[in-house]
Amino acid sequence: MSQGYGTKAEMVPEVTAAASFVSRLLRTTGFLSEQQLQFFSDCLQQALSEHYKHHWFPDRPQKGSGYRCIRINHEMDPIISKAACRIGLSSQKLFRLLPRELTLWVDPYEVSYRIGEDGSICVLYEAEVPAANSGSSNGNTLYNSTLNCKNHALMGRASPPKNYLMTVSS
Repeated sequence: MSQGYGTKAEMVPEVTAAASFVSRLLRTTGFLSEQQLQFFSDCLQQALSEHYKHHWFPDRPQKGSGYRCIRINHEMDPIISKAACRIGLSSQKLFRLLPRELTLWVDPYEVSYRIGEDGSICVLYEAEVPAANSGSSNGNTLYNSTLNCKNHALMGRASPPKNYLMTVSS
């Protein structure tokens, strides 16, 4: 599959994990109803799937990782903003409800995030890489790339990461 793109079905768990995470962050504010949160999550999943459809490479998970990186850093990520507009939430209001600095990496077999520039990277979703994609005959090998956008973001850091404790209640 090295020439083709992944199918939307192949990215469902990763896109669902990413959209659910952002929705849970919004839920903690108490500003939105459950119906609004569900619609936002559905819209975000659809937007992410559409955005990633030509940039999803399960056989080379690190390829395109920069394109799939969602960032809030003094500006709202346009994909999140688009989903928020569907529920009548302006980018300005959304920016007040979500962390000022959030990075969300959505890659085949792994979804992770970091809050703040020096925050720890936390894994939201991780799956086993099929043996044909892992470069190993052992089907139990987990995806562990040494050259992806998370590691690029950590290069040149002057200070050790700060640990953030985040609790999300449902």
